[in-house]
Amino acid sequence: MNHPERGGAAGYNGVEYYQVVQSGSYPMSTPDPRDEARALLDRYWTGRGMPVDPVEIARTLGVQVLRGDLPPDVAGVLMKRAGHDPRIVVAAGDSENRRRFTVAHELGHFVYRGAMLETDSDQYEYVDERSRLARAGTDPVEVFANQFAAELLMPEDVIRPVAKQMSAAVLADRFGVSQEAMSYRLHNLKLTRFALRA
Repeated sequence: MNHPERGGAAGYNGVEYYQVVQSGSYPMSTPDPRDEARALLDRYWTGRGMPVDPVEIARTLGVQVLRGDLPPDVAGVLMKRAGHDPRIVVAAGDSENRRRFTVAHELGHFVYRGAMLETDSDQYEYVDERSRLARAGTDPVEVFANQFAAELLMPEDVIRPVAKQMSAAVLADRFGVSQEAMSYRLHNLKLTRFALRA
C-alpha cells in the first residue's frame, strides 16, 4: 500500500496554505458523489480487492500526496497553484486509517472541482481543507467530499453482501477504515441492524 511522502505541509511553493483565499462559485446542479467515486473505482480499482488505496488513485490522477505538520484542527488540505499539479497534504500525526479517509475526502474535493470548473486549463488555484466544517455535515461541498470518500473506501456494492456476515470491527479492518467511519457507513446504508456485534 502506498503511503504519503513526508513533505513541507504548511506551505506550497513558499505560500502558506491558509493565506490563499478560496473563491469561485459553483453551478446549482452538482455531480453525485457516489457515482463519481464508483467511476474512479471502475476505472482504476476493478478487480483489485479491498482495501482501496486512495494514495495510489490520487497519484494516478496526477495528485501528489504528502504528510506534513498541519494545524491541530485540520486533517488534510488540497492545494492547487496555477501551472502546478495539485497536492494533498495530510496530518502526519493522524492514524493511517484517518489519513486514508482524509486522502479520499480531499480526492472528493478534487473530483468536485474538476466537474464544476469545466476547463482543461491548469491555470487555476484553490485550497480546500478537511477541518471541523467537514465533520459538521452542513456545507454541501464537504458533504459531497465525505460521501465520495465513504463510497470510494467502503463501496456499497461490496459492503452490502458481507454486512450480515461480519462485525463492524472486522469490516473496518477489511476496508482499512476506522470503526467510527464504518459505523457511520453502515448506519447511512441502513445496515446497522445486520452488522454483527464485535
